[in-house]
Amino acid sequence: MDPVIHGVNKLYKLSLSNYPLTYQLFFLNLLISFVGFLSFIIFNLYLINNDKFIYKNNESIFYDLNNITNFLERNSIARVPLFDDSCNDLNQYNCSDDNYIDNQLELSDPELEPTIAQQFIIQNYLNRMFSIKIYNDNWIKLVDTKNVYLSSKVSEIEFSELSNNNLNFVEIYEDFYQDIFHKYHSNIIKKKYIQISEKEESDINIVQETIKSRKNIIKIYSNWNDNELFQVFSSPIINNDNVFGVVIISYPLIIKNEYLGSISFNLFNFFILFVLIMVLISFIFSRGLVRPIKQLSYLTTIERGKLNNKKNLDYPSRKDEIGILSKEIQAMSLDLKSQIDQIKKFSADVSHELKNPLTSIQSVSELIQDDKISNVNKKKLMNNLHNDVIRMNRLISDIANFTMIKAEIETDNYENLNIKNFLKEVSLNYLDNKKNIKIKTNKINNSLFVFATKDKLNRVFFNLIDNSISLAPENSTIFIEVEKFDDKQIQIKLYDQGEGIFIEDKDKVFERFYTDRNINKDKHTGLGLSIVREIITSFRGTILLAESDKDQYSGPCFIINLPLKAY
Repeated sequence: MDPVIHGVNKLYKLSLSNYPLTYQLFFLNLLISFVGFLSFIIFNLYLINNDKFIYKNNESIFYDLNNITNFLERNSIARVPLFDDSCNDLNQYNCSDDNYIDNQLELSDPELEPTIAQQFIIQNYLNRMFSIKIYNDNWIKLVDTKNVYLSSKVSEIEFSELSNNNLNFVEIYEDFYQDIFHKYHSNIIKKKYIQISEKEESDINIVQETIKSRKNIIKIYSNWNDNELFQVFSSPIINNDNVFGVVIISYPLIIKNEYLGSISFNLFNFFILFVLIMVLISFIFSRGLVRPIKQLSYLTTIERGKLNNKKNLDYPSRKDEIGILSKEIQAMSLDLKSQIDQIKKFSADVSHELKNPLTSIQSVSELIQDDKISNVNKKKLMNNLHNDVIRMNRLISDIANFTMIKAEIETDNYENLNIKNFLKEVSLNYLDNKKNIKIKTNKINNSLFVFATKDKLNRVFFNLIDNSISLAPENSTIFIEVEKFDDKQIQIKLYDQGEGIFIEDKDKVFERFYTDRNINKDKHTGLGLSIVREIITSFRGTILLAESDKDQYSGPCFIINLPLKAY
């Protein structure tokens, strides 16, 4: 097999039309859900990449760092009393108080006083998300919020109190989602900042660098053991152009952003709700769509005769496309039944019409074979035999034409015909007829159109006019009158000046093989008017035979109603 064709066949097998409608709806829901989930992931990426939480934290912490530094520069630089070691005796009673009074109090050089710094930090910055460390210019740590102990009290908590604080399902579900989102958020932030981070170093190195540069320093460090990122701010404490110490603030770069997690959580719930509603609507829609289609399939099986039960067929009655399809299938079923009945009746009529001449031919042949008749009678029999053969030949030709026309009716392409121009062309075909019969029409509106096939409509008027010419006297007139019957139809009447007909025969004349001619009866098979009715019916029109309503036209009047195509 050609590889290209083989590839096309594979693609065709993957087409949704190869699967049941329920599966198609399932695949469609799956595709929409996948696209929705992909959009959800992209939106989360957008939220995380455009998150300003880290920048806002940096601004807030930098503001706190400046406040701490400014306070310490103004209030914590002082001279402290030095320890008096003039009394070297281990016994304190041997040291007189006069020695303390007589000696002057010796103070140190200006330095960073730890007590004030500790009190300020404890009162204002304890239990924050960041940790604060303060070093003096000798690299001695004076303050560390991670190692501050304010109380030695022990609080007792009963387990019964904890058990009463059980989380409900919604809270557990939200916490679970928040944890997953935080991991997802952390991985993206790590990938974003890991390239600009530095290997973690000791605080002393930061203190040295800050004192040396006399500027604020901001760095991102990575802890390879814990695989965590944290940010460090350091600021020198400067007074009178001297550096007295360094304030260091550090905090984890990746903090659980509950606000961002809540937005993602609500969006995820909306996505789940959307999927559930979509599945529910698809289920309802599939029941309303698949069930009537299956019912129509079952009904068509019954109509085709595969099942015996054909009573009380309940077709779906709806106003949507399925209802239209149901009506079309019903109409098609009725058409098929009608065609089957016509075929049966046509077969019976053909058999009957062929049986008569065959019976006559058989009788003549038997009489001739007996050789008991005179030559005169034999000649008459041979003449009858010849006429029967001619009649059978004509009958078979007309039957063939009749069946061919019925087949062509189902396949011909329709067009919009201007009835005035059409009848004018038809009249031109009978200018030189043998009986010198004239064809006249009334004044026809030029804007009247019918939707039909020109060839078949020609056949209708040729049959009707030929029929009128065969019955009308010489030098007579055939009159065609066209009028707008209503807004949807036109009415065409064909009059002639031939002999009248019995009004009780008006329905029989359209039956197959029917003829009431007394002259040249053997030359007509009775299929002409039957063909006319079949063609007019295919145009969704009607034809009937009525008495003439015009005194100057005593012959029959054919009335044709055709749907009007208006422009």
